Parts: sequence; C-alpha cells; structure tokens
Amino acid sequence: MDRRTFSVLCELLRNTGRLKTNGLVSVEEQVCMFLHILAHHVKNRTIRSRFYRSGETISRYFNSVLCAVLQLHNHLLVSPDPVAENCSDERWKWFKNCLGALDGTYIKVHVPEVDKPRFRSRKCEIATNILGACSRDMMFTFVFPGWEGSASDSRVLHDALSRPTGMKILNEMDVGGRSQTNEQDRRACRHIWTKEEEETILSIMDEIVANGGRADCGSFKAGTLKIIESRLTNILPNCGLKASPHIESKVKTWKKDYRVVYDMINTSGFGWNNVRKCVEVDSNEAWHSYVQHHKQAKGWRDKPFPLYERLAYIFGKDRATGKTAYAPKNLAADVEEDDNFDNEVEMPGNFSPMSVNQTDSNQSMHPTSSQSLSKKRFRSRDPIVRSMDRFASVMKDAIEKSNDTLDKFCQLLAKNKMTENQVIANDLQKMQLPLSDQVRVMQKFMQKPEVAEIFKAQQSEEQKLQFVASLLSGVFDD
Repeated sequence: MDRRTFSVLCELLRNTGRLKTNGLVSVEEQVCMFLHILAHHVKNRTIRSRFYRSGETISRYFNSVLCAVLQLHNHLLVSPDPVAENCSDERWKWFKNCLGALDGTYIKVHVPEVDKPRFRSRKCEIATNILGACSRDMMFTFVFPGWEGSASDSRVLHDALSRPTGMKILNEMDVGGRSQTNEQDRRACRHIWTKEEEETILSIMDEIVANGGRADCGSFKAGTLKIIESRLTNILPNCGLKASPHIESKVKTWKKDYRVVYDMINTSGFGWNNVRKCVEVDSNEAWHSYVQHHKQAKGWRDKPFPLYERLAYIFGKDRATGKTAYAPKNLAADVEEDDNFDNEVEMPGNFSPMSVNQTDSNQSMHPTSSQSLSKKRFRSRDPIVRSMDRFASVMKDAIEKSNDTLDKFCQLLAKNKMTENQVIANDLQKMQLPLSDQVRVMQKFMQKPEVAEIFKAQQSEEQKLQFVASLLSGVFDD
C-alpha cells in the first residue's frame, strides 16, 4: 500500500467510518496498528514494542478501526457489472451476462477448546469458512464470514443466498439439465429400500461411530462406504447393494433430512415433539416466514421423523451452526446500533492512552471524581447482559423461596426442641424427684446438650435414675 492509498483509506475511515482521534493516538496511527496486525499476523506484544503503546490501548483501537471498516462496506464492496452482449474482449466475450466468480476459503482462528470440533475443517485445521465473490476486475462484491470450518461450501452458499441482506443472484439461469439417457440410467439405479436394509445400515454406522470411524469435523473417514458395503453383504448376502450409488445415495438423503430438521429445531419458534417424533411450530406466521427462505423445509411440519435421534448420533456431533455468520450489512448495522446506544467509554479530558499501565503513585497525582470515572453502558440486547438478568431473576426467586423454607425449618426445629425438653421433663417427673433436683438437672441439660443426649440414650427407667443421681453428685461437672 503506497502513501496515497493509505491517505485515502484514512480519510474514508475518518469521514464515513466516523473514526476519531482519541487522546494522543491519531487516526493514522490507529490504522497503522490495524494494518500491521492483519498483514504480518503479529501479536499484541509485538505491536506494543513497535508503537510504544499499552496492550489495552492497542486492543481498543484495533476494535475501533475494525468497526469503522465495517461501515465502509458500501464503498469497498462494489456492485458488479455483467459482461455485455457486445463485449469484444477475447477473455470475456464467451461469458455473456457473467457477474463474476465466487469461492470459499479457510482462515485459521483461535476458538475455545469446547468449540474446536465445530471449527475443524476437512484439512484438520481450526478455521472459519468464508465465502467471497469478486467481479472480473478482481474487485470484491460480497463477503460472508463466520461459518465454522466443518460446514460444507454448499451450506455456506445456501445461507448466504437465503438471508435478506445476503448475496443476490439471478434465479432463472440456464445451468443445463440431465439428458434423457442419463435420467433413464439414474432411474434404473434406483433401489426400493426395505426396513431391514435401513436398520442394518444404521446399526453398522452406529458401530463405526462408536469405534472412532468419524473425524472430529463430523465427516466419515475415507473408505467408510466400502466398509458398510462389506458388512452389509455379510449380513444380507442377497441384497445386492453397493457402496456407489446405493449406500452413498442413502447416506446423503439421511444427512440432508437430518440437516433440515436440525436447522428447524434450532430456530426460534420451532421445537421437537418427543412423543410424535416431529417438528412443531408455535404459529403459522413463523412457519410461512421460515419456509419462504428455506424451501427444503416445506412439508416437514408435523411430519413424523422417527430416525432423528438415531441420525443425531451418527451425523449430529460437532455440526456447524452458522450462528456466528453475519453479512456485511448486518455487521455494519450492529456497529451503528452500538453508536446509537452510546456504547463508548468516557475518559477524562487529560487522559492519555499511555497511562493505562501507570503505577499507583502516578495515579495518586490525579484524584478521581464522579465525572472522571470511566462509564460504559451495555446494550440491553447484549446476550450476556440478558443472561445475567435472567440469572439474577432466578437467584432472587430462589433466595425468596429459600428464606420461606428456612423460616419453616427453624420453626420446625424449635418445635422439635420444645418437644424434646417436654419429654425430658416428663421423665424427671416420673422419677418422683424433688422439684429443686428437677430444676438442677434441667439447668445442666441446657448448659450441656451432650449430657442431655446421653440421658435420652438410656433404655430403662432404672438406668435414667442412676444417670440423674450421678449428674446430681457432680460427676459431669468440670
């Protein structure tokens, strides 16, 4: 990047991205730190030594520049121009109305240990699957990040096309079709499956999964279909099923059906009925809205699918969810909403980013006040804040219920204590002891509860009388 390009980028970030100079860090320095981290893949520690800034300062301004860059999606992602009908360029005149090309790529990421299986790609790397589209001039027209590495390219593309703010392509395209001969050959290979054959294949796949025959990314290891064919032939010698196309087609069908039901269940307003083994929807509006963007889900409402739990064990582990995938317009809208909610940290006027790691003695030179304290207001739609609110509400209810239970428990203990004292008093009266001796014994029991427990442990009246005589003679006195 030359100086002119860098200046243009900084000007765009300043005017369109609303990037501001805070403290002693200029916009140019913020952009330099941001580009250096992306270009050289260096850590925060390296940037600290090169720019003489604290780690917190670098992290804060990196996020600020990133949010500003997201605001430039209308400038950085251009609208493609199709190849004209009268195009004379030897490279492109054969591709009439072509808008460009698209492809997916893996970018390595660092995720928590619990999420690594979902992000492990077919190349055994912890990465995210990013879809990109570019024009014939090598200008990006669409970028769709966020999907886990275990997701297939077809799922990512389908999600990008189904989103309201996603990628737009022509619906009526001449993509060719199957010839009549190929269609007849395909129909000739069709097989009518029996329940015995399906159950046998499912049992074999259960054993393969239990023995570790599936990779962490969720796909089966190479040669699995041949193993299924061999075991199936041993169990059902006359079935005549082959790995390709019979078993391969059946497994793909099961996986597609499971994916459709899985995505529906993990959508708000949908649920799974364990009794009827089908998908239930809260309202007709939610169903029509979902089917409008997911054509393959049509017909699955209230349709029995008894194999779902079985297929969940075979295909369901470590499936990509796509919950972290966002289109550029969605990300920019989130950033703009952050600004509207005033989600910025307020610093005192004389604050310097270099003062983040200063010592306590230096901080004592600037006494804090109610106006100089950092303030940050979280968005009400933040999932962490919502979770904390729900947790606080649950804890409040639990504490109120526990207080009532504790009161009842204390009352019960007091009642039991009174009952025990009454039993001891009745036992002393049966011994026909003088009233003064009865009072002395009760006082000793109150002072030493363990002595009272020994008294209650005596079985016969004679033993209790001897114990009281020993107690009055001072045997248990300190």
